[in-house]
Order: sequence, then structure tokens, then C-alpha cells
Amino acid sequence: MSNDDHKCSLAQLERALEVLDGKLKRLGLKAPVLIRAIGGFALMKYGIRAADRAFTVDIDSVTPDFAPEVLAAIHEVAEELNLERDWINNDNVMDGDDAELVASMYQACWIADDTAYECIEMQLASVPTLTRAKIIAADTAEFSGRAQDLPDLLELLRFQGITTAARFYAAYPDPHDEYPAARDAVHEHFAADRTFA
Repeated sequence: MSNDDHKCSLAQLERALEVLDGKLKRLGLKAPVLIRAIGGFALMKYGIRAADRAFTVDIDSVTPDFAPEVLAAIHEVAEELNLERDWINNDNVMDGDDAELVASMYQACWIADDTAYECIEMQLASVPTLTRAKIIAADTAEFSGRAQDLPDLLELLRFQGITTAARFYAAYPDPHDEYPAARDAVHEHFAADRTFA
């Protein structure tokens, strides 16, 4: 689980990635390590997460498990820079789920990040992908105890210029009513927040 003591800014995580890239280079890997960022890190890269919330403890990646030597390098960087041990993780790929199955659930589209790493291929979830992921997460936030998901979802909607519940429903339909709590929360937000009108 995440530890608030390890909250990092975007700059701190980008520095950690540079350190990791150096360690991976020394491993002589045959191919770059793929990271497909889906959470707070991606939101910060896009400048979506509000300044007072512009931190995260980890980089969530929709990828299969990392090779043992890569995981060891991730843990070394954590120790050296006082980061969360699994500051890069694929915890959203749960219970043996295939990473592609998770990606299909989000209807994922990945955008290549232009940061120049030698041994890391960084991809960011597109804004619609992040939005769908946050709809799913916000729907279960009451049970998961995750406080960031609904504010993230609302910031994603603002970023996309979605200013009414009707526009939200049109852009992100839920024909089978799978995410009623998220839908209700967005509806209540737009009903209460006249700054969107």
C-alpha cells in the first residue's frame, strides 16, 4: 500500500526514472522496459492534477510483471532516493489478469512520451483512457478508501471542456449502468458547481 511519507512531485519521479534508466543500461537488456502510465503520474505529465494535489507516491503501469533484475533496479532506486519500494508497479493488473485485458477494460490508447530514455519506453494513457479508468475507480472509491479518484475525474472533465452532466454522459456513456456511483457523483458535482455553467 502507498505511504503518504513518500509523496513525490513530477520532477522527483522524473529524476528517479533517469536514475533507473542508468541502472537498466548497466544491465544490458535486450529491449527497453515498457512503462504504460495510467494514474497520477500521467495526470501530472499532462498538467491535469491541480497544483495542491500535484504529487503521487508511484507510477502505475498497465504492463505484465517486470523481470526480476528490473524489479531489483526499481527497488534500488527506491532505497537510494527514499521512494515507495514499488514506486513503479503494475498493481492494477490484479489476480493474474492479463495486462491487455485491463487495457481493453479502459479502451486504452497509449501516447508515446517524448522524454529521452535509453532503456525505458514510457507511454502515457490518453486523456480519454485516464477518464475511463477514473470513472471505474471513482465508482468504487467509497469501498476502496481512495480519496483522489473523484477529484481526478472532475479535473479530467474540466480539462476536456466537459461542463455539464449531459456532456459527460454523451462523451462517456454507461449503457449498462455499470458505474452508477461515479455517474451520480458527477451529476451532483455539476448540479452544485455553477462555475461550470
